[in-house]
Amino acid sequence: MRIVLRNVRWICTPGGLLENGHLSVIDKRIELMQAQPIAGPADETIDLDGCLLIPGLISLHHHFFQHLTRAWPGTHCAASEDWLVALYPVWARMAPPDFAAAARNAAAELLLSGTTTAVDHAFLLGHRGDERLAAEVEAVSELGLRLHLVRSGLPGLGARVEARLPPSVVNSLLDEPGAWLAQCHADLRRWHDPAPGSLLRLDLGPSNIAYDKPALMRALADLAAERGCGLHAHYHPRPAERDLCRTLNRVEPIDYLDKAGWLQPRTWLAHCTELDDGEIGRLAARGVGIAHCPRTVLRLGYRLPRLQAWRRSKVRTGIGADGAASNDGGAFLSDVRLALLLHRAGSSDASGWLSPQDALAMATAEAAAVLGRPELGAIAPGMCADLAAFDLRSLDVAGALADPLAGFLLAGSHTRAKLTMVDGRVRVRDGKLVGHDENAIAAETNVRSQALSRF
Repeated sequence: MRIVLRNVRWICTPGGLLENGHLSVIDKRIELMQAQPIAGPADETIDLDGCLLIPGLISLHHHFFQHLTRAWPGTHCAASEDWLVALYPVWARMAPPDFAAAARNAAAELLLSGTTTAVDHAFLLGHRGDERLAAEVEAVSELGLRLHLVRSGLPGLGARVEARLPPSVVNSLLDEPGAWLAQCHADLRRWHDPAPGSLLRLDLGPSNIAYDKPALMRALADLAAERGCGLHAHYHPRPAERDLCRTLNRVEPIDYLDKAGWLQPRTWLAHCTELDDGEIGRLAARGVGIAHCPRTVLRLGYRLPRLQAWRRSKVRTGIGADGAASNDGGAFLSDVRLALLLHRAGSSDASGWLSPQDALAMATAEAAAVLGRPELGAIAPGMCADLAAFDLRSLDVAGALADPLAGFLLAGSHTRAKLTMVDGRVRVRDGKLVGHDENAIAAETNVRSQALSRF
């Protein structure tokens, strides 16, 4: 099938903005991009007059299941530990239909905001997660989002959190390492597609670094190397985490990761809010990536990440939405806009501030590099046709179009794409999901969420 996008007011290309351009897509890939109208027959022609066309956005960190527990009572002013203690008992009650509803809502919001690829760090799957995984994969594939699903689990909850939870909740959440690894092997055989252009890849990693289980950490690294998967986990590390690692292993956390085989280019870590200069240098030297989640920094009161230091050291860095219970929004474009500004707080040295071009690159090409997906993240012939178009004739960007990308990210407030294309298929057209009723998706999410709240 050949689709032609004509009269695109601005196209964000690797070489800069192409004004009044035209683009064609054939067999899931970008065919042509040029200033002249594209000749030849087309199965469909879409006019994008007044629109900015960007590569489809890539979110490097998410927790889809949390869409059922957004703005949850008792968590509105809760720091990280209190937030987890309030929510773990709710999450422990979730069943496969809940996972499906949450994933469907997450995928819909991501697509509507121009996101074409997302990482779901699914740490509730554990060793019991086969039906949950299948429910999520089916829901996301129906909507057409490109998915990196981190086949995760909970080998531990943290001693302080576990001590505050009922034993029944702790036991229902914790995963026995052997059973979890066996399920990872089975799920990789069933679901993982490492081919270029794949719509579903599985990656591996616990929720948090398991400092008391070095054999598990090494086994995950070995399995990922065997199957060509990525490795992903939350990593800050806070003072208590450093003390625990020293006590158990007589090394620093960064050395523990190194010994476990995790400091390598297939690894990316979420948050990294408390890294020192030496750790930043080690991550950069080994090609480890970071998923920066700006909204969660504000929501849960994390330390402001050292984004400028990461970038000076050439750490590969992208942006993540993070879970819907710590965001609590679902439009990833809002997180890209926040990432553009958050790191400037308290710094008067503008030399290291992100530009709008930097922020877009972090959410597209740089994120694709972190995931090992050279076919994603840019608008150029031969690349996967993952595209998002936004109409810039709206009131919120009026007067801001001397630099249209800057106007879109700095002045823009609307997040709904006019067009989202994934793998050459139109998934959002004129701001609406293609083939899906977003009101029905929202209604199902609310029913499932309300059922959880009644316990």
